[in-house]
Amino acid sequence: MLGLVAFVLTSLMIYTLVKNALVGIQLNAHDEYTGTIELIIPITSHSEFYLEPWLKNLSSFNSFGGHLKIHILVDGHHPAANAWQVLHEQLPFIEIHSFLLRPLGREAVPWMLEQIAPQIKGDVVIIGDPELVPTVHAFKSLGHLVSNRQKAFFVLPQTHKQNILGESIAVINPTLALASIFGFRRIRRNVSHPLVSIAQGWMGMPLSTFKSFDFHRINIPSWKEALAKGWDMENKTYILAFGEKHLLRYYPENLKVHLNQLKRFWGELWTKGERTGLFLYLAALLIWLFPLLFFFSHPFWAIAGLMLLILFRFFSKIIFQDSWGAMVLHFVSCLIWLGTFIWWATTGLKALQPNRDYQ
Repeated sequence: MLGLVAFVLTSLMIYTLVKNALVGIQLNAHDEYTGTIELIIPITSHSEFYLEPWLKNLSSFNSFGGHLKIHILVDGHHPAANAWQVLHEQLPFIEIHSFLLRPLGREAVPWMLEQIAPQIKGDVVIIGDPELVPTVHAFKSLGHLVSNRQKAFFVLPQTHKQNILGESIAVINPTLALASIFGFRRIRRNVSHPLVSIAQGWMGMPLSTFKSFDFHRINIPSWKEALAKGWDMENKTYILAFGEKHLLRYYPENLKVHLNQLKRFWGELWTKGERTGLFLYLAALLIWLFPLLFFFSHPFWAIAGLMLLILFRFFSKIIFQDSWGAMVLHFVSCLIWLGTFIWWATTGLKALQPNRDYQ
């Protein structure tokens, strides 16, 4: 029975992956856009920032002229603020906004977005994670898509290839999010919202859409989940897009640092109350590990599941441009994810406070 469940769920993941790959739109280097764009990057205590990749793309940003403005929202004192200051000295269109204090009981990101909202006047507004590094084509192509469609877009990044094992670990996150976010509309609110908050990406929208959002009424740590819930309640749809090489997601090159981030990841799911996301992640990990864990007890289903997983990774290779080496290490990366969860469940969970962490 367990083998049949794993087989059906793996087939469902393949179906949603392929379906959304067909309906998703890729950012294109040939797209042109002459309007204005404002990128908002909220930074909290758990945000990461990679200075060197940003520095490499500085020359391409200058070609956009005065059409681009980047707002960095810093919650409290964060080491990344110094790195962003280096960029600010070279790019005059980067503005750093530090918020040292906020009202008691308010989540950092929605409160910072509420404070910055009156200053935003660009034709297209993008909210993005600090771990993502764009090229100028990401701005131009997304601006072109948003202005033409007059709808919001959720752009999933491609994982940057720094080292094979790190890449194999990192690609599980956006792959899972893609397979779940845009699956079935009837279960969208219950299933996809927690995974929206997990997935890293850009949300681009017309200025009118951004201005219509009431951030004062939101007290959710993840801005992606907040926007998704708000749009669903208003019956507004948003379109899936893929960043290709124009929007790259970075991760630590040091494996030890990467493992520490994974351990922290499980704790964040728990403290932020994302029980559904925690359950779905565990279910997906068990599905991906089924051929390895149950090969001797359920050999038929294990082999069938393995064939489906190879097919799944083949399609994810096409969509996310994963390297073959990262695909070979699929089970190793899943075991690392599972191992960090076991560590957190036996050690980290005891250290967590029972109340939600608002910092």
